[in-house]
This record gives sequence, C-alpha cells and structure tokens, in this order.
Amino acid sequence: MSTSLIVAAIATPIAFLLGDLYVSNLLSMEGEAINNLTSAVFSLPTYVAGGGGLSMEPMAVCVGFCLVCAIWIAYARYLMNAGEHRAGEEHGSSRWATKQEAAAFSDPRDADNNIILTRKCRLAMSKPRFDIKTDRNKNVLVIGGSGSGKTRFFVKPNLMQLNASYFVTDPKGTLIGDMGHLFVEAGYRIRTFDAIDFSRSNHYNPLSYIHSEADILTFVECLIKNTTGDKGQAADPFWENAERLLYTALVAYLIYHCPKEDRNIPGLLTLLGLAEAHEEDERYKSPLDMLFDELETGQRLVPGGPSVAFDAESRDFQNGRDGFTWVSIGPATNPEFDFALSNYKAFKTAAGKTLKSIIISCNVRLKPLSIKEVRELLSYDEMQLDRLGDESIRTVVFASMSDTNSTFDFIFAMLMWQTMDVLCNTALMRYGGSLPTPVHFILDEFANIGTVPDFERTIAVVRSRNISCSIILQSLSQLKAAYDDSAQTITDCCDTLLFLGGKSSETNREISEAIGKQTLATLSVNDSRGSNSSTTRNYAKGERDLMQASEVGRLPRDEAIVMISGTFPMRDKKFVLEEHPRYASVDPSHSESKYDDPFDFKQYSSAEDKEVGDER
Repeated sequence: MSTSLIVAAIATPIAFLLGDLYVSNLLSMEGEAINNLTSAVFSLPTYVAGGGGLSMEPMAVCVGFCLVCAIWIAYARYLMNAGEHRAGEEHGSSRWATKQEAAAFSDPRDADNNIILTRKCRLAMSKPRFDIKTDRNKNVLVIGGSGSGKTRFFVKPNLMQLNASYFVTDPKGTLIGDMGHLFVEAGYRIRTFDAIDFSRSNHYNPLSYIHSEADILTFVECLIKNTTGDKGQAADPFWENAERLLYTALVAYLIYHCPKEDRNIPGLLTLLGLAEAHEEDERYKSPLDMLFDELETGQRLVPGGPSVAFDAESRDFQNGRDGFTWVSIGPATNPEFDFALSNYKAFKTAAGKTLKSIIISCNVRLKPLSIKEVRELLSYDEMQLDRLGDESIRTVVFASMSDTNSTFDFIFAMLMWQTMDVLCNTALMRYGGSLPTPVHFILDEFANIGTVPDFERTIAVVRSRNISCSIILQSLSQLKAAYDDSAQTITDCCDTLLFLGGKSSETNREISEAIGKQTLATLSVNDSRGSNSSTTRNYAKGERDLMQASEVGRLPRDEAIVMISGTFPMRDKKFVLEEHPRYASVDPSHSESKYDDPFDFKQYSSAEDKEVGDER
C-alpha cells in the first residue's frame, strides 16, 4: 500500500470530524451565521473543550462529507500527476563540464602519468586504487579533419609523456626524425618499419610470430582481407576460399615441416612458385604436388636405378622410369592429423579445372611481396614485438607508410595484428595476465593502414592486458568504410572521444548528438499597437542541442571537445606543444631545441649493431 493512500485514508475521518464540528459550532453561535464564519474557526477549540460534539444536523453532515470528497479528489489529482519532475531538465540536461569535473579523471600528483587530451583535460594512465566514478579504459578515439593538428596536439604530446612503450604509425615518415632524440635520452629501444624507405627499416618476418594453427588461419585471413581490393568485386566466395586453403597449406608446411631459416615470406613465395597446372593434363603433378605427396607417403622420387626408355606400346609399370627410383625419407603422414596436408588436399579437391586460374590469382595477390627489397625486408625478424611490454627496457616502434600509396597497407595490418596478438598472449603466458610495462598504440590514419582481423574483439580486452589504443581518424565514415558493422563496436570500446575539428557533416552531426540537448526557457512577446494596444508575454520551456552540428563544424581551430564516458562533455583549448617540459628534445632546429639535425635511425641502428657485436 502506497504512502499517499495511507495518508488519504487517515485524513478522511479527520476531515469529516472537523467539518461537522465547525458547522455545529457555527450554528451554536448567536447572530447570523454568515457573520460568524471566521469566529467559528478560532473558537472551535473552545467549543470542543466545553463539551461540544458531533451534530447530526443535515448542514453539518453535508459539510463533513464535502471535506471528505475534497480529500479524495486531491488524491485522484495526485495520482494523475504522479511521476518524476526534473525542473529545468524537462527536455535535456546536457551542459559543459567544469574544470573540477574534468580534473577528476587525471593524476594531479604525477604529470607524466596521464594521456594528454587538451590543456586542462587529462586521463590518468593508472591509479593506485580502483575508483568506479573516474576509472575508464585508456582507449581514445581521436577525430580531426585535415589540418586540425592530430600529430601536433595529440600524437607528439603523448609520446613526450614517456609513460609507456609505444607502437605508433607515422603516415608521413617524419615522426621518428622529430622524436627519436627524446627516446634515446630516455633509454628506449627504437624499432622502425619503414615502407617509404626500406633502407632505414628493421627487418620484420610475420611468420616468426606464428605458433599455432589458429595463428595460421588469422594470418591468412589478414592477408586475404587486405589484398582483396574493392569488396564489391569479391561477390563469388569460391575464389577466395580456394586461395585461403592454398595459403593455409603453404604457411602450415613452412611452420611445421621446414627449418627455421625457411619460415619467412620468401619461403612462402618459393613454395607458391612450385605450383603449376596443365589444363590439357589434369593428372600432371607439379613440384608442389610432389612435395605434399612426399609428406603423405614418406617416399621421394630421386635419380638412380636402371635407365628404361619410354615405349609407347608398352604397358609395363617400369616403362619410362629413365633412371629414377623411389626412396623412403620418413614415415607416412595421415592427412587427418597434419594441418598442412589436410588443407592442401582440400585445396586440390576444390580447385579442379580452375586450378590454373587460382594459382594465377594467388601470384597476383602476392606480387608486391616479390619485390627484391620487400623480400629482403621480410626475410628475418628484428622487431622483437613480444618484448614491448618488458619491464627491463621500454620500446618504441615507428611504423611508417606512404599516405598516398596503399600497396603495402596489408603488411601494416599484419604488423598491427601480430603486435597486439603477441602482446596479449605474452601478458597471459609470461606475466599472469597483465604486462609489467603499459603499451600504448597510437594509430594515426587508422582507417588507411589496412584491416586488422577481429580488431573489435581485441580492443575490448586489451585493457586487462595493460594495453591501450588511441585510434586517430579524419572522420567516423572512414572507420565505417573499413570495418562495416564492427565500426560501432570499436567506437563503443573507446571510453574517451577527442574531437579536434573537421568538416564532415556526418561526423559533426554525430558529435552534436553525443554532446546532448539542454532545456531552455523561452520568452515570446506579442505587442499589439493601436487604439487598444496590448502586450502579451508567454514563458515556455523547450529543447536545444548544446552544440548544433553547424556549430561543431565552426569549432575554433584552437579548441577541442572531449567526451569521457559517464560525464558531461568538456570544451577546452588544445594542448600547446611548446608548454611541455620535454619540448627541447623534440622537433630539432627550433630556437629552444637541444639538437640541430633530425634523428638519424641509420646511425642509431649501426651503433646498436656495433654494441651487440662487441658484447658477443
């Protein structure tokens, strides 16, 4: 039973009693009743104390019942208007966050223990104890159109924090020259993968990080997705599925049946080069077929034995052996228990008469890898991706790719996927779930560097591994174009959104919607003039976007909008790079710089190699 009903029930007899007693007192007074209405109220306590009681006079009973009815009418109106009332927030409660509210998410004790968002807004990398009110994941979605200063106002300031190991994409290839001296000073190990100038790149071998059948499948999926081109051209899944089987078989053969020095991209290309098909003879066995036959049978055809010339009329089994014989090289392999062999046999079954076309398609897909410089770059590994989270030494990886040529984007996709996958596994297997050193992925031009397999799942779990991702885009439409339905999931996994400005109408509209609406009081004045002039004023409440899409598009270039999950949006000035205490170590040649020339990675790499050689 509700409280309001109980109150109404208790008030019912009291109202009847008061009404009846009042009329009884009024009728007992001398003179006209109409003249004693007020006096009857004040004299009621005296009347009751003198022994006055209830009256059965019709007038007294009627007034008592009227008061009872008034009680229940009031109760009915209460029920009609029941509900929550938020004065001033009827149409929306959005507002800009205060400085104090923004400061709650930062670490005021250690300036370096923060991700820099704006001049006054920070996000603490770690806190001594969990605080549900202010603890957020460290994934940041940065949106800024061309010229909005994504590198100057976000990338560089956060690299200057030196609070983690870093994996940073560098579309222009200039970031390492601007920031390299800083990391050398701080004792960081520097690695780079440079597809703009192969000569200043460390070697990277994707196959050196493959340790399971699941890794093989993911590697192949990454390769297929990022080399398909226009998605609309891949309407028939047969061709991709056939290629997928062949790539899986070849990679598995390298991993499980070849020496370590052959487990690389050149080895994959060599195996693919052994594949042949003769349309006029479906029974023809290519060198690749013979390789897998050896694996299945344990037998190899080698020169030796008596030479027998071919006789077209003969049906002898020995006909045309021409000095070759079968020798045993090992035990036979059951295709059911060998990942490479099972996939190759499935490929041969699926290919059929289209075998030649499939092989041609595979060669075309991997053609960029056949370039001499690329083959050499991918022949062995120097990246040491599994050591980014080590406690002993921190590492920064600069991944530089062309911002005008997408030929090698798929290599970057593999590099990003493998780095995250390796670190997640390292955290679980080596460190009990969390890396001792935080790793911060700063992914500039994220939508233009290939599609990372299952990225929407990876970004959802990296927090527990002490890994964070800053995804930098020019617009939200870029992410949707690259990841389709998964784009929203990726966005949702970022507790923080930093908007630096842009012209995309779709992005501006979504930012406006995310900021929210506010309730405004409006005054309308109607002024009528003439012989009978009058003025009417009407007050009303309505809704308005705290910041309309057009206003978002007109955001001043020196301002940014920060939206952190669970709090009001923040509007603040962009961070001033020159105000950072380590500014003297970056951007060589400026008036306050310690260095005159950009960082030379070739010189650094040579010195590192010499140091390693001296230790040996």
